[in-house]
Amino acid sequence: MLSASEPRDEGLKQCKMAPTNHSALLCFLEQDSLFLEQAVKYPLRTLYTEFASGYIKGESLIDVSIGPLIFPLFPVFEPFREIIVLKFNDDCIKELDKWRTSDPGACDWSHAVEFMAELEGNSAVWTHKEEELKRRIKHLLKCDVSAENLVDERTVPKADCLLTAWILETISQDETSYCNNFKKMSALLKLGGHLVLIGDIQGSFFIVGGHKYHILPIGEEFLRKTLEDEGYSIVFYSAVGRNAEKQTTNYEKIVCIIARKVRER
Repeated sequence: MLSASEPRDEGLKQCKMAPTNHSALLCFLEQDSLFLEQAVKYPLRTLYTEFASGYIKGESLIDVSIGPLIFPLFPVFEPFREIIVLKFNDDCIKELDKWRTSDPGACDWSHAVEFMAELEGNSAVWTHKEEELKRRIKHLLKCDVSAENLVDERTVPKADCLLTAWILETISQDETSYCNNFKKMSALLKLGGHLVLIGDIQGSFFIVGGHKYHILPIGEEFLRKTLEDEGYSIVFYSAVGRNAEKQTTNYEKIVCIIARKVRER
């Protein structure tokens, strides 16, 4: 991720965020109740409801999401026995490893866990499920967006499901690089597998810990066309308009998309 003081290309390449801003990111999510509703509860509720239908399943899931975020996995992980999480820098890997090993200094995602418990109506079950998610994460690996392939396919086989949350608009400088980066991510997914995408529509920045991070504004038509051009059939599409109190970001909508990979490019 990119601070306003960093060169845009290098910042986007490495998806940088200072370790001190990881906790600030949580505050960013929690302090604005309307933003918390849209950026956390909306995707959790939407994906929980859609995954309850049971048509998305398989052996493995790969997650490529922004920063140290782990909550997008909460409503989608259960159908998969093995989960691989890919991050663009060592700091995010260290932060997530703290969470996975229940380190006292790890990011606290209890607000998302509590909401999942509300959705299922059983808080005791979700205490167990968070621990189960930690056990199912078999690999936490670094990937390189500047390389031809994000990871070595010999070490990371294609998955049945690919989850990506708020990362493509962060690492891409323009629409061409967005499409190229999407192709690299799509290579991680099996033919017939499902893509789960969470992202912003027409957002250009957000502010965390006093740092301004720039993102690529994309439209809904462009996003739909990108998926279709890359061999995806959209099976679920949901969007909610921005209704946040603070001017810490300027997106127009947040979208949740599920698309099936029906052909290889």
